[in-house]
Amino acid sequence: MLLAASPLLAGVGGRYFEDNNEAEPHLPPSRDGVAAHALDPEAATLLWEVSLELLAR
Repeated sequence: MLLAASPLLAGVGGRYFEDNNEAEPHLPPSRDGVAAHALDPEAATLLWEVSLELLAR
C-alpha cells in the first residue's frame, strides 16, 4: 500500500512493481518479475480493443 500512495510515483503508470521496486523482466525458471507478454505493446492494444468490444455489448 505504501508504494501506491507514494508521492514519488505521482503521474507514473503502466509499470509493474515487486517489493516496492520496479519489476525486471521474468526469466524462467523464476516466477519473479514481469512476463514478456505483459510488456508487449501489440498484446496491450489487442486487449484494449477486445475489452471495448465486450463493453459495447
